[in-house]
Amino acid sequence: MAVVAASAIAAAGWAYLREGDWAKGLVAAYGVPNPVPPSSEAVERGRATFRDRCVVCHGARGRGDGPGGATLDPKPADLVLHVPQHTDGELHYMISVGFPESAMPAWRSVLSEQDRWELVHYLRVLASGNP
Repeated sequence: MAVVAASAIAAAGWAYLREGDWAKGLVAAYGVPNPVPPSSEAVERGRATFRDRCVVCHGARGRGDGPGGATLDPKPADLVLHVPQHTDGELHYMISVGFPESAMPAWRSVLSEQDRWELVHYLRVLASGNP
């Protein structure tokens, strides 16, 4: 399963790099499963990553109201509303390559693959109202 997920992620990344087409990469990431088993430990590590890297723009509760996002246009996404609309693969892709025409950076060169998948687990918890 990890090999399949890695292959799909590579395909999504390749589509983005080769084509420069963010949307094609997102479509390719749609069915990619999270290879990190859900656990309280994975969620806690994802929470720590969120606090270190994401709170400044997305805010502690993920509502897009962090102090670093106050002057951004467009404003950071409200993750409570946004996360449930996407698959794990799509969320991982957006974390990895950023979001076009926004201040959302690509985290793939900063966070490990494991870190990004654990962050996806935490985002699911955050979006359910349990920061």
